[in-house]
Amino acid sequence: MAREINIGDKVAIVAIVGKRIEERVALHIPTANFPYSIIDAEAKPGDKMRFEGEVVHVDDDLGRVTVQALGRVTVDAETVHLVRKFRRSKRTTPLRDKVE
Repeated sequence: MAREINIGDKVAIVAIVGKRIEERVALHIPTANFPYSIIDAEAKPGDKMRFEGEVVHVDDDLGRVTVQALGRVTVDAETVHLVRKFRRSKRTTPLRDKVE
């Protein structure tokens, strides 16, 4: 992979609006093998929509990531845009008091 994407990172996927049937529009996501659709009254065919979500699975062998946006979407790692890296809390004291 060109950049390092890990589980918990927040990423964005850009989808292109396809055919419209009443209020529902079809979404074409590059490198995704499954069709998606949403309900959007204002979207027109050809519009680009951005969806953000967290990475839930990384497959280094195939270079694909699964993102929790629009359900779970599996795409190539090169087609997602990194929004924010996951940073673990630096808390040293526990959140709960010890039970005595």
